[in-house]
Amino acid sequence: MTSRKLGVILCDLDSYAVDDISCVQPDATAISDNPVGFFENPRSWGGLPVSYAVARGARVEQLVTGDPVAIDAFWAARERLADCSLIITDCGFFYYARQSARPAPNTLTSSLDLLPMAATMTDGAIGVLTVSAPLAEKLLENHRLAPRLTIVGLEDQPGWDGILTNDHAYNNGWNYQTLRDGVNAVLERECAPGGRLADIGVLVLECTLLPALRDDILRHVNVPTLDIASFALNALGCGFSTAK
Repeated sequence: MTSRKLGVILCDLDSYAVDDISCVQPDATAISDNPVGFFENPRSWGGLPVSYAVARGARVEQLVTGDPVAIDAFWAARERLADCSLIITDCGFFYYARQSARPAPNTLTSSLDLLPMAATMTDGAIGVLTVSAPLAEKLLENHRLAPRLTIVGLEDQPGWDGILTNDHAYNNGWNYQTLRDGVNAVLERECAPGGRLADIGVLVLECTLLPALRDDILRHVNVPTLDIASFALNALGCGFSTAK
């Protein structure tokens, strides 16, 4: 490795015409036309060079249930990004890959990899905001921190149910405003006194569409909030500004 480069493993969507693409410049041709805020838009990454690998076989509906074919696709895609400084994914449910106990240097499968960090930041409950509470509860049921997790899902909000389908293209029944409205509705309810997130000490954002909505999220919560995108940007030097 001669320079910092981010690698992003992508779910297998029909709209991806290629399996691999390297975006050395932020204005490079992207693998899709989704707007800034999506992981697959290179302009979302603060000027970092980004390489992408589609995990062919990791269809969304299979991935969120931990189908072995989808997890095998993760490992194959990861190998193609071996020259990257840090590898992340575009779906929190790639966390299923951790169950294999295979070593994965320089790789974060999900924001859920940050749960041990969250546990050091509070001695209380850890909130997890996810695209689907039932699916996340299944994924995390054997996690050592499970008794401390308060998992809140967005699956009852318009647009968010479509994220869990194999064909969840932008503007296919949802857009950013739809997602934003759903996040605000859930957090207004759950962060209010008596809500499930009212007394958490840290919030972890599972879904990779949530980092783009951090400003909205932080209007509702006043605790440290962790996500894979912010972690990656800071880890690769695109976060806190240093003195000149």
